[in-house]
Amino acid sequence: MKRRREPLLWAGIVFLVALLLFAVFGPFLHHNATDPIGPKFQYPSANAWLGTDEIGRDIFARLAYGARISLFIGFTVQLVSLTLGIVVGAVGIYAPKWLASPMLRLTDAMFAFPDILLAILIIAVFGRGTFPVIVALAVTAWPSIARLVRSQLATLKDREFVVASRAMGAPTAYTVIKHVLPQLWGILLAVTMVELAATILAESTLSFLGIGVQEPTPSWGIMINTARAYMQPGAAYNGSPAMLYLVWTSLILAMTIFALNFVGDGLRAILDPKSSNNN
Repeated sequence: MKRRREPLLWAGIVFLVALLLFAVFGPFLHHNATDPIGPKFQYPSANAWLGTDEIGRDIFARLAYGARISLFIGFTVQLVSLTLGIVVGAVGIYAPKWLASPMLRLTDAMFAFPDILLAILIIAVFGRGTFPVIVALAVTAWPSIARLVRSQLATLKDREFVVASRAMGAPTAYTVIKHVLPQLWGILLAVTMVELAATILAESTLSFLGIGVQEPTPSWGIMINTARAYMQPGAAYNGSPAMLYLVWTSLILAMTIFALNFVGDGLRAILDPKSSNNN
């Protein structure tokens, strides 16, 4: 089973490297992502490699800029959620009960509230835009990391190297950072790749609903919603170019989600042999 996963792992890594290069250099490789370059809904051509959108902007440049936005939001959310999750998970194991219990109850309460509704509520408070989306998705992402870290720390706290460190008088914070957390980076990396896929999909969903990233900033969710609107019967324009617009955007979003899940699953199989044996 492990050998079956390796081609998917490497395919995912290659795609993600290409996506990162696309996000960095693509927005200004041929045209600016926000400037019209010709008539609306052109077919792919030498001037517009993937065609143009509803106001004549280059779809290639907008897809690249949308990749930059999605990756920026995804990595930022994961950084925040990892930090909060590790802190809360460690507090739940090593802090005094008067502090650990409220933190654990808060974590459990977060799971009781639907993520998308909580994100919408936060955006309603802070307003629309990139920063509110990051806040909303980070708030909904950290509880799962906290629960994972707590469960892993619970299995490690009585291991010999931890007991020896404590017996030598090392502070709890030093023991956790120096001896315990390094044991978790592998599984956290694998989980982060899967959570990154979920974050990118959530950002696209919020933008699709019109409450996430706002125009003129390109977002895959906005682009899919715009293309869908022009594909509706009776729309001012519907046809093959609008369908291509929808296909290009949906395809890159789907491939990104698949690639991140392939990499996360492959890393989990490599870093946790028990999981691969069970599967």
